[in-house]
This record gives sequence, C-alpha cells and structure tokens, in this order.
Amino acid sequence: MTDVQQTSQSPSKKRGQLQALLLMLIVALPMIAAYTIYHTGWGMPDGTVNQGVLLSPPIQISDLAPQEQNETWDLTEESKRWRYVIPGNASCDKTCLDNLYLTRQVHIRLNEKAERVERIYLLQDEVLSPELTQHIKEQHPLLRVMTIKRSDLTEALKGSNFSDDPVAAGRYFLMDQEGFLMLAYTPVHSGGELLKDIKKMLKNSYE
Repeated sequence: MTDVQQTSQSPSKKRGQLQALLLMLIVALPMIAAYTIYHTGWGMPDGTVNQGVLLSPPIQISDLAPQEQNETWDLTEESKRWRYVIPGNASCDKTCLDNLYLTRQVHIRLNEKAERVERIYLLQDEVLSPELTQHIKEQHPLLRVMTIKRSDLTEALKGSNFSDDPVAAGRYFLMDQEGFLMLAYTPVHSGGELLKDIKKMLKNSYE
C-alpha cells in the first residue's frame, strides 16, 4: 500500500518541483536581463533608452576605496540605493555647483521614492574648503562627502570611454545598487533627462 502511494505521488511531486522552478525563472529572468543590459550595454539601442551615456566598462566604487569620515566605506552594509556621484575638488566651481543643484532638485522631485536614491560628493582632495563645507551644510544637508585618491579615479577611467578629467569635463555619474558607476552625465543634460533615467531605474529594480 505504501509503495503504491509513493509511486502515485511521485509524478505529482515532480510537477510541483517543475512549476516551482519555472516560477523562479520567470521572476529571475527580468532581473538577469536588466543586469546584463545595464552592465554590458548589450541589447541597448544607442541614444534611445537612456539619457545618460553608458560608462563602458562600468567602474566598481569599492575599487576606489572611498573614505567617509576616515573610515573605508563598506557598501555591503548599506541599504540598496541608486546614487548620483559627483567627483569634485576641495573647491567647487560654477559647473560643480550647478551639478550639485541639479541632482538635488531631481532627488526632491522623486517624492516618495527619494529614499531609494542618494547623492555623493567624491572629493579628490584631502579636505573641503571652508566655503564649500559651509555651502554643503546650508544647501545640501543630505549630500554625503567621501574622499578618494585622484590617481585611483584617473586610473579607473583610463580603460573606459570617459578617460578625461571628470571634474574639468563637468561629468558626474549614476551608480547602481551594486556599486557600479554606470551612466555618465554632463552639464548638457537637463533635470528632466536625469529624472527620466532614475525613474526608469527605480521601476525596474528591487527596493
């Protein structure tokens, strides 16, 4: 009797396992496809999908060993967020200030989704100037300031399609939830274009 029951249940058990496997694939495939597109550019039509320009290859922020308040930043201990990363110097020129302002306004316009995004000023000098310190305190209280070695960022960018000085070019980046700098922007990009990109990323990624 027991053998008959086990035999009769076996096909049913196999069907259940197959259904569970198919369900997992249905859930996982879009995430795998999105990851592949974001990090390789494969399947992404030029100039039609993103307003920012894909950084190729993307740069892992951990490779730059950023420091926050003299502590190495450990991304694994952070909540999953998208981040605007603005490389800068001890002092901030007009282009730099404009980039800080634009990314702040886009962040505000995200409304209830704003908590899934944050901004980082990637300082290539040892300390901020007193003027920039005060400006950030007054105008950008949620901006995180992290320091890196200028040579590390220069070296990381050498093998990419943006090998020039990002500060001189007024360039900043969108970093994905895994810590990869993946999209590049310049002052020619509008707030509406940034907003369009980040909304799309938030829609197609997990919280």
